[in-house]
Amino acid sequence: MNPPPLHVLHLFSNGKWTGPAELVLNLCRALREEGLSLDFACSPRTGSGFNKVQEEARKYGIEPLTFLHLPKHRHPLRNWQDIRSLRQHLQAKHYDLIHCHLDNDTLIALKATASMPHLPVIRSSYEGVGFSHTRRHKKLVLRSNAIIEASERARHADQVQFSAAPEKFYVVDSAIDLQRFNPERALPDMRAQLGLDDGAFVLGIVARIQTHRHYDDLFKAFASFVAEVPEAVLLVIGRGTKQQELAFEPVRSLGLQEHVHFSGYLNQDNYVGALKAMDVGLFLTPGTDGTCRAVREKMAMGKAMICSDRGMLPEIVADHETGLVTDGSPEALLHAMRVLYEDTARRRAYSNAASTAAKSRFSMNAYASSVISIYKEVLDRNTKTVKDR
Repeated sequence: MNPPPLHVLHLFSNGKWTGPAELVLNLCRALREEGLSLDFACSPRTGSGFNKVQEEARKYGIEPLTFLHLPKHRHPLRNWQDIRSLRQHLQAKHYDLIHCHLDNDTLIALKATASMPHLPVIRSSYEGVGFSHTRRHKKLVLRSNAIIEASERARHADQVQFSAAPEKFYVVDSAIDLQRFNPERALPDMRAQLGLDDGAFVLGIVARIQTHRHYDDLFKAFASFVAEVPEAVLLVIGRGTKQQELAFEPVRSLGLQEHVHFSGYLNQDNYVGALKAMDVGLFLTPGTDGTCRAVREKMAMGKAMICSDRGMLPEIVADHETGLVTDGSPEALLHAMRVLYEDTARRRAYSNAASTAAKSRFSMNAYASSVISIYKEVLDRNTKTVKDR
């Protein structure tokens, strides 16, 4: 007789479609497909009138629980209410464990389960280089039963800086929807829609336009590249509150208006089609999602990558195999652009290798299977610990 399926509660203290939101919902869907019984709770707040996390969860066939406030940041009154409400919920409904994804939901879960040693709390971290070294993170790491890290660099950093037991940490490669990011399926012709010539050499970046994303270095490198390769085009998929200052004005001052295309935010198949339209992918520094999902998506679409060595990028892009890893300076970026433009055979080899790597490393089913194995190991370990008390 097969054992009953694990019953897991996932908490996500945000209502915005940002950071790891898409990965979390993809994981929940994949876990259900693997046979787990799963509930997903997120913030019910709509902010500007729209809660995309709730909407996307329902598209995935997951009806979110919204009885908790789950604010992104700690709020004394709302957190206190959530701790009490979650404790009552856990007393009324059986779960084998709780899986948290952000700081505040972890804090709420740990306090709600303080008198429930039989109920483990697992935290996924999406920080590519580890948590910031704060007292809050030290408490969250040491009190959680397990931490699922996005990279070996993050695992090592957190184990050392928080003096935590090595068996607490697990590393699982973040995943994407490989069926969606499949260059062989029918997609919109985004070169035509965006007004890009068929013969253009398109370098593409997907990143919010923010001060720390190093767009200034990219524009400097690209200006020099255009002087050598007039058919070069830079496609920027993203937007930001400072885009006028950080992007539009620098592009005008460099005389690149005819060579830099700002698409703004793209979604659904238009986004995937835009990735397909690229010849080479670019990525300079991680944002709120330290796992660099956009890099994984480009690789799945068979794009050779040019990236910096910031964050966990060197663990995603294999230098001289799936792309070129640089120090992120304008000079290094320019050199990489030249290499992948001039050496077509190398670019094709990197593209094929990127596609192969994505299929073997970024599968959502493999991600879910790894997480389930962690669940079982943590449950076994916790059961023994509780019995020994």
